[in-house]
Parts: sequence; C-alpha cells; structure tokens
Amino acid sequence: MNVQAVFFARLKREIGTDSVRLEMPDKATVREVAEQIEAQYGISLKGCMAAVNETYAEPSQPLMEGDELAFLPPVAGGSSEQDPLDVCQVTAEVLLLEDAAAHLVQPQYGAQAYFVGTVRSPNKGQIVEAIEYEGYAPMAEKVMRETAERARQKHGRLSAFIQHRTGKLLPGEASLIIGVGSPHRRVALEACDDLIEELKKELPIWKHEADQTGEHWVEGTTNHGTL
Repeated sequence: MNVQAVFFARLKREIGTDSVRLEMPDKATVREVAEQIEAQYGISLKGCMAAVNETYAEPSQPLMEGDELAFLPPVAGGSSEQDPLDVCQVTAEVLLLEDAAAHLVQPQYGAQAYFVGTVRSPNKGQIVEAIEYEGYAPMAEKVMRETAERARQKHGRLSAFIQHRTGKLLPGEASLIIGVGSPHRRVALEACDDLIEELKKELPIWKHEADQTGEHWVEGTTNHGTL
C-alpha cells in the first residue's frame, strides 16, 4: 500500500522535504513507517507524535491505502469549513483584536472575554530577535474546532474566535487570539481560560526562536503517544 508521510518543523529541515510517498506492506503500523523513515533518512523520530488523516494516532495504529501520516515534534504552545458559531483559523496575516470583536459582539451575547498572546522579549534572560511560527494548518484548525465544541458542551451556549499566526514575528506582535462570546460573564471567562490551557498543549504549532545565543527550536510538549 502507498502512504503519504508529511513532516514539520525540525523534521522537515532534517529530511530536506515536507513529504514523501512510501510503499509499505498492507496494514503496516505508524511505528513501522517511522522505522522505515529512520532507516532511509538517518534521522530519529523518537519522542515525536503522529497523526493519521489529521487525527492524533498511537504508534500501534495500522494504516490503510492512501492515508496521510504526519510526524509531529512536541508542539509549542486560508481557513477550512467550520461551525458558523466559531472562527478557527491558522493564518499568515496580522492578527487584529477588532476581528474577534466583530465576530463575538452580538445581541445574544452579553459578555466577551479575550486573550492575546504576543512574542515576549526578553525570554529566559535572552533578548529575542524574532520567532518563526510553523504549523500543520488543517490539523490545527480541526483541533481548534473540536476544542471549541468541548467548551460549548461544558459551559453551554457560546461562540469562539481562535486565530494563530504563522511566519516570522517580532517582539510585541500577536501570535494568538482567543475570544469567547457568551450570554454571561462567568462562562465567557472560564471558557476562554479552558481554551487557552487546552490549545497550548494540543495545537501542532512549532516555534523557531532567534535570540542572543543563536537560533533554536523552542522546547514543546507531547500529550499523546510518541514513537
């Protein structure tokens, strides 16, 4: 069977391409594909997560003909079709709080809560020159939508606005906007906080930071099975 393997962040640079097509035995597992890639390209995928067709997968999961298998380093915490209640987007465009307000300030919502994440400098005692954000956009937007729906199931009626920027950002520029509109203040505040905490662990977004010591990938987290 044929499987399309895709790579992000440091993996893309180490392998020298963002995707390869592999021929594997029928029902080969994620781990078996990883072993084939490690042997073929001389890299280590240890500690990386995997996603099959934009859904996190365990190393033991068997694959099918035509599957897309993404290998994801630990994540550093145009848009696709989405619930009209929510805006969930990975974009290279400048993020504007006014866009969130335009979506969330509605007659049925008496409260709005917002979070804006910006590039910080200094960070860990070093002056940050810039951060380049790289993301697996289709999967990231899917994770955003699923996270917004879980917030709705927990807190009741609400609308979410989630945007994450990609590309090179300078200190002070916004990398993330999360907003919630709800009939009541407490729901808006608590749901916004829930979205922040979950998305920083789940979004397949990576940060390549340039500071006084040089350039490096920002250490991330793994909240799913790893290779």
